[in-house]
Amino acid sequence: MATDQEKTARREGLWGMTVFGMTVGIWEMVEDSATAITPYIGNALLPMIEKQLGLEIAGEKPADIITEIGRLFVDEFGFASEAKVSATDKAVTLVLKNALGTKEGAGLVAMGVKKQFAHPVLCVGIGALTRAGVKCRGNMELDVPNNSQIVTFDLL
Repeated sequence: MATDQEKTARREGLWGMTVFGMTVGIWEMVEDSATAITPYIGNALLPMIEKQLGLEIAGEKPADIITEIGRLFVDEFGFASEAKVSATDKAVTLVLKNALGTKEGAGLVAMGVKKQFAHPVLCVGIGALTRAGVKCRGNMELDVPNNSQIVTFDLL
């Protein structure tokens, strides 16, 4: 029989497997149309994160908003070791170094999921930008050899 500590670890793993399974299931059902739910996921996650951390994610420019999100995912969640933002008039890109879930994301790709529509940073970024009145579309790419994730927000 498992110890309480083993049960706790397994429960956490079970939640991760459930999200993984739901992501694959949604993709298999609707494929590219799955990206339509990304803003809805972000709109649900954003206020939960803000409440948990006791703050509001905001900024004057899209790059400021994404910089704050990158900082939170590094400093408050330990999701990555570093978050670097670069911006042009047409896009804001966030590179997450040593990001959690990079190998799992590759597992999703191996199972046929071609777009990371449920990625938490992508979803929260779109939610925050949309709330600020910024029209955007997002994309997340995996750089497995460098254990990095590249999240791009195309400004429309």
